[in-house]
Amino acid sequence: MSRAVTVGLIADPGLPEQVAAHLVEDLGPNLARAVAGVEWRIDASRETLPLTEAGEIPLSSSAPGIMEQHGWDAVVYLTDLPRRHDDEPVVAELSSSDRTILVSLPTLGAWGVTARTRALLIPLLASLAGGSADASATRAARGTSTKDAAPGVRYLTLSGKVGWMRLLAGLVRNNRPGRLVFALSRTIAAGVGTGAFGIFYASIWTMADSLDPARLALISLAVIAAMSAWLIIYNGLWTGHHDLDGPRSRWLDNAATIITVGLSVAAMYVMLYLLLLGAAFTIITSEFLAGQLERPVTAADYLRLTWLAASLGTAGGAIGSNFDSDRAVVEATYSRREYERRQLAKGEGAA
Repeated sequence: MSRAVTVGLIADPGLPEQVAAHLVEDLGPNLARAVAGVEWRIDASRETLPLTEAGEIPLSSSAPGIMEQHGWDAVVYLTDLPRRHDDEPVVAELSSSDRTILVSLPTLGAWGVTARTRALLIPLLASLAGGSADASATRAARGTSTKDAAPGVRYLTLSGKVGWMRLLAGLVRNNRPGRLVFALSRTIAAGVGTGAFGIFYASIWTMADSLDPARLALISLAVIAAMSAWLIIYNGLWTGHHDLDGPRSRWLDNAATIITVGLSVAAMYVMLYLLLLGAAFTIITSEFLAGQLERPVTAADYLRLTWLAASLGTAGGAIGSNFDSDRAVVEATYSRREYERRQLAKGEGAA
């Protein structure tokens, strides 16, 4: 006769909440197939736990009250906070005494996070229930190391450069780079205004005509890099020497910030390019453009002049970024938990 086990699922806002929504639907059936003799029930709660002053999630101390309140036998908490133990990224923390599992989603990478989380939880929940998962389920733990941190507490960690690179990809994924574009409304407005200069002035057309694609691409990369650096410096997104423990953590944090902001600025550049391209085709007739360039023109000429105009607009967008809200930029750059952690590190408290 099978026994019933109820697992409570709690998740931080953002990607963890999305992953939890999928797990509620299919984690139970997958557990039933992998672990014999147990009837699984998965409950979800929208409550989250506040960070401690050290920027940690107090799951162990809160778990008894939460389980008693909901009638759960075990608790799984999904977070987008990166964690480490012995200078290695922590995938999950398993406490058999408290019957809790804390999963750090960034260590699962940028793709297939839900599937990896599901596969990871099956053997971990099986061990909490006093059973064991079948061989196919335990393959999820391959590539991780198990370390005892305290009596009844185990860490699953990643080792080597591959583990750190997967964590970096997961951090960028959790930051959701596209969100920053919507926080840069004044930057985009300034970029459109500056870029329009290149659409209306014939001197920019002839300059674009004289530049080869390789040089135009180099200009694009330069302005994207400059704009990204300006946003990072002006909005205080750089992690300093005293903000995090350990040089590797600072390197990882800053690398994720650079990639997140860089991808956001690149997306803004593409948006600006498309807007200006539409304006160029609407405003500039082919006859007039041919008269300025003194040769027949094709669609490629419109693409080229817009290319230079978009670069000018992106450079001009730095002026508009001074008027965008610093807090809005920081909140849009990072996940909710990472934003709270950075505020705590600066002594400002979680917002």
